[in-house]
Amino acid sequence: MLLNFFKEKKKKEQTKKVDIRYSKPLPPEIVRLIVLYLKNDKKSLHSCLLVSRNWCRETVDLLWKQPFHFLYTCNKINSSVTSQSIRKSKLYNQQYCCSNEKRQYQATNLLMTYLLIKHDKEFVEEGIIKAESERITFNYFEFLFVLDLHELYYAVKDWNRWNMPISKFNRDNPLPLKFESIIRYFIMNTSKLQVLSLDTEFILYEFNNKNPCSFLIDVKVNKYDNNNEYFSYRDNYILKLLIKESKSIQFFQFFDNLTELILTIKENKYEIFLFLSQICHNIQKLITKTDYRNSTCESNSLISLIRTQHNLVHFEIFDVPEMYINEILESLKYSQHNSLRTLILNNVRIIYNSTILSYLKYLQNLQELRFNNCICRRNLFFDNEYNKKDIFDEEKNYEEGLWLPNLKYLQVNFIDENEEEFNELSFILSSILIRCSPLIISNI
Repeated sequence: MLLNFFKEKKKKEQTKKVDIRYSKPLPPEIVRLIVLYLKNDKKSLHSCLLVSRNWCRETVDLLWKQPFHFLYTCNKINSSVTSQSIRKSKLYNQQYCCSNEKRQYQATNLLMTYLLIKHDKEFVEEGIIKAESERITFNYFEFLFVLDLHELYYAVKDWNRWNMPISKFNRDNPLPLKFESIIRYFIMNTSKLQVLSLDTEFILYEFNNKNPCSFLIDVKVNKYDNNNEYFSYRDNYILKLLIKESKSIQFFQFFDNLTELILTIKENKYEIFLFLSQICHNIQKLITKTDYRNSTCESNSLISLIRTQHNLVHFEIFDVPEMYINEILESLKYSQHNSLRTLILNNVRIIYNSTILSYLKYLQNLQELRFNNCICRRNLFFDNEYNKKDIFDEEKNYEEGLWLPNLKYLQVNFIDENEEEFNELSFILSSILIRCSPLIISNI
């Protein structure tokens, strides 16, 4: 009996070994789900890289999808650092700051990895990389889907802060890495980009519930021009370079797969809007801010960009002057009434809300509608106690023809010209919209 027991046990162990040896690997879609679940656990992700080739590829796909975003995502609070700009930010009240060690190590590794993929002649001649350097296993440009130009700009700044490459032609004068060369290099070699941003509102961080490193907010580059208007030399410099380098027809591939565009800088975006309206027609998410100093040209080019899209699903805008919001809504009405699901107006100046309602009648597929700190002047609504204007006029039916059958989320928040809450307007407008839709969630 005892002998039979040990024979049976040995047989089971051998069977188990055979089963393990010939077990099938997990399909890629399952591996991808596991890797996504571990996306915030860097130690586990490092282990995933070592499991097998399939696991390695899925993990690399995640880590290199938006590597500069991971670099400047910060979860640690540095109480010793203070910034007036950060304290005014709506994103957080405390200072988040990546350590110098993290920025030095990761920025250097990231940029060096990309530079070694192609061994560009310019970087070899400037002594930044060596001609005989070993090649990289993966072409990481194939995995790059999300690129924020602010993050790329600061990665170059971090490189130059801690790495001063020495030219083989003149060893006494180290050559810094030029952002102009880097942005050209990325535009030339990136062909699968889906999300492009130049974002001072940190929209991508909000979407992912993350905190941007305070290093991204550099108040030293923010200046005021002769008219005492805000001007960022950094943002203007980056935008001009993007326009300059993108206009070469050989670099159009950079925009071929673009589905999301986030441009929330204050600088005039007339040229880039006009350019993109000619070559990009599949943008599904568009988030931008208008510059009131150049609002006519910029608004017209933005309208051109909207009208040339085949399937715009999400549209969000900041700081539109009152004279142009109607034109922008008009373009959405005629070109995106079937596709638009989300409409968000931030700090938009509105003269007549009844006009806004007239445009909403045509956007019947809307699922999310937000008025965030939209601005109206009180004297436009009340001449006196008996003379009420716009949607305060109870004798008019502003609900006629208005029905938003798919609306699931509504947020209405108005302020007046003194930045005080305009609760009467918020209540009236939200009441109209609630009655004209089967709302599930309402945040007023």
